[in-house]
Amino acid sequence: MIRPPPLQLKLDNRYPYPLTTPSQPKAKSFVAQLYKANWKNAIIALAGLNGLRYAFSFYNSIGDAFVDEEEGANNLFMVSFALCAMYMLSFFIEIYGIIGVSVQRLGLIRVYLYLTLVTSLLLISAGVVKGIAYFSFADELVLECITLAIEGRGWQKSLFRGRPWPGSEVPYPEKLAQKQCSYAWVHHSWNHIAAIFLFNVIPAVVYYVLVYSYYRQTVDPSHGANLLDNTRLNTAGFTPAFRRQAPAAARGRSRNGYTQVQTNDRDQETAMTTARLQSVPSAGVVARTPRHRRAVQQPYAMRDTSSYAAPAAAPAPAPKAKRTFVSRGIKRNRCPPPLMQSPSPIGLNMTPGPPSYNRGPSRVYAAFAAPVVSNEYDKFV
Repeated sequence: MIRPPPLQLKLDNRYPYPLTTPSQPKAKSFVAQLYKANWKNAIIALAGLNGLRYAFSFYNSIGDAFVDEEEGANNLFMVSFALCAMYMLSFFIEIYGIIGVSVQRLGLIRVYLYLTLVTSLLLISAGVVKGIAYFSFADELVLECITLAIEGRGWQKSLFRGRPWPGSEVPYPEKLAQKQCSYAWVHHSWNHIAAIFLFNVIPAVVYYVLVYSYYRQTVDPSHGANLLDNTRLNTAGFTPAFRRQAPAAARGRSRNGYTQVQTNDRDQETAMTTARLQSVPSAGVVARTPRHRRAVQQPYAMRDTSSYAAPAAAPAPAPKAKRTFVSRGIKRNRCPPPLMQSPSPIGLNMTPGPPSYNRGPSRVYAAFAAPVVSNEYDKFV
């Protein structure tokens, strides 16, 4: 037989357990610290800035559409018209967001959250459309640039106003205009690709995350920006006494991090119901007076048979309520097992040694002795 190796115990029972030193609480992250603040004013300010940006982009797009239509660039005209529709819709959504967040209505903020997703998709789509049009309609774009540069109207289109595009009011010679427009298109191509991510994709995603975080603050009961107090209290699943008081408790359902919940105390519920019946008399409820109780307890044939009226006596003191004792069964939760008849641990002669089993019924009861077969059981007291 091979002897097994000794056990590797983590703690030795011969010595006391080592004292656990409390660990230092972890520092909260920077994002968690920012989440504590109310982002209402920040959302309103960013919505205003986005509204100004969309309005300015709409103004440039509608100006480009007029120039494209005048120069006969049909493809560029369709692109400019599509951008006008996107920016105009985004502008009105931001105006709605400023109003909805300012009035502090949870329903309006929830709708603005969904509309912000639409605005983000529109902004990303606008950047992608401009990027595709820049490379797909390159010949038409360069030809329009040369025509406007020769006529000295390069500043009329928003794309040609910056360097190295010929966007001045001074007319260019034809060869110089061709060279300048071709060089500007090649030099500006990488900047145009980077602008899609820097000015369209990233701002759209970041702003949607901010609006979603603010919406989470408004529905968080432990946050200072919580707006659940203005919503209707849902009383489904509550006790009848709590449901009757729902209109009065709706205002204080969640305030400053404390939430009102239903009670499971049946005695408290009964007391609330009794107090309500006593304070607000309802139709069809008969007062339970002593005379009425005596009339109810009498047989029906003996009611109102005597016209004798007893003289008025001094009111007797109310009897004290008697305590009622209710017997409980053996099977109860959280109780030790019932005492049962067990063998006597000590013999009749009071001699030490093993326990002796008597022929007669033993009257020693113990919860620690081994049980024997018997028909006598006692309830646990």
